[in-house]
Amino acid sequence: MYDSNVFRLSPLINPVTFLGRPERSDQIVTTTATLNINKSYSLQRFEFNGSIVDNRYSNFNFLNFIGKNYSAAWHWQLTPYFHGVLSSSRKEMLNNFSALTGFVNSTNRNLRIDENHRFDGVFEVNRSLHLIGGVSQTVAQNTQFTVQDFDNKVLSVEGGMRYTLPSNASLTYRVRSGQGDFFKRPFPIPSNLLDTRFNDLEHRLQLIWPLTAKTSINGRIGHFSRKHEHFPQRDFSGLIGGVDVNWGITGKTFLMASFSHEIANLQTATNFQLPQFQRFSSSYVVTDRFSVMPIWQVSPHIILRVRYEYITRKFGGEVIPLIFGNRSDTHHTGMVMLSWDPIKTISLSAMVQKDHRSSNLATYLYDDFTASVTARLNF
Repeated sequence: MYDSNVFRLSPLINPVTFLGRPERSDQIVTTTATLNINKSYSLQRFEFNGSIVDNRYSNFNFLNFIGKNYSAAWHWQLTPYFHGVLSSSRKEMLNNFSALTGFVNSTNRNLRIDENHRFDGVFEVNRSLHLIGGVSQTVAQNTQFTVQDFDNKVLSVEGGMRYTLPSNASLTYRVRSGQGDFFKRPFPIPSNLLDTRFNDLEHRLQLIWPLTAKTSINGRIGHFSRKHEHFPQRDFSGLIGGVDVNWGITGKTFLMASFSHEIANLQTATNFQLPQFQRFSSSYVVTDRFSVMPIWQVSPHIILRVRYEYITRKFGGEVIPLIFGNRSDTHHTGMVMLSWDPIKTISLSAMVQKDHRSSNLATYLYDDFTASVTARLNF
């Protein structure tokens, strides 16, 4: 892959200041080996996906790393009416540099490790009414200090019910209560209002509706709130939700469109910013995301995908006086991908993508262009 702006630096920023060299671009070679297993034994089904990902940078070779990832699931079934999934996953990757732009760690090799361990159960009261429940633990860690999403773990319990129809339409309500811990911070930090613990509460209603054999809608709406143990100034809450539409226009053309509205933690304070940057303070970020992707099956072996995504992010919950007001970003992404599967075991693809982020704080805007070719061998 060729990347014109690896660290998503603003054009107002001199890369020599932070990188010691004028280059912003790089050529990255990624090699992945993956093992997939999918086996059924009587009523039980087991899945495993494990991969080793080797990432090599030509100019910024201090970013080189080998990621070790896996996902595993046991689809258990005690009776035809009582079943569920026990799953575990781990993903290791570089922190997203677009989220780090303007921070002291914006050009560091900072690996992000996300783990998710989960148990879900479904009890079918009858054909239509299902009771659902689950327990999960998510753990997020960084190899270096980061202020955007501190190392944390959340233990959650959830429950609810689902009503299904013979058409495969369903309406699901679930409530989740989570206890969170910034486990690398033993004591609160009053000077920056940084806490040690928090509690999440989420209500969500989801509708899956197959309108026709070729068109389906997945809609969801809910409310999310987070309360901190010591510093209520960091608390936030709001509506969340979205809708996904899949439309099979013809036998060879498809359209996928989605919209989402989310609210998430993003805690900052001025002393975490680089002195020469326009500073801001926040406790959370509200993200609206719209995307549309037409797909054309050019031939039995060739697929063309075109995708456009529009994102707005508004940062709120400031804990210090702000000179420039709350930060607000707008992000545009355009992508074209062509895939070719000449035979069953070989897949080739080429992709180009253009990103542009604007902001009311000029040092957080950037432009980026990427182009990549991928070859995959399956056996």
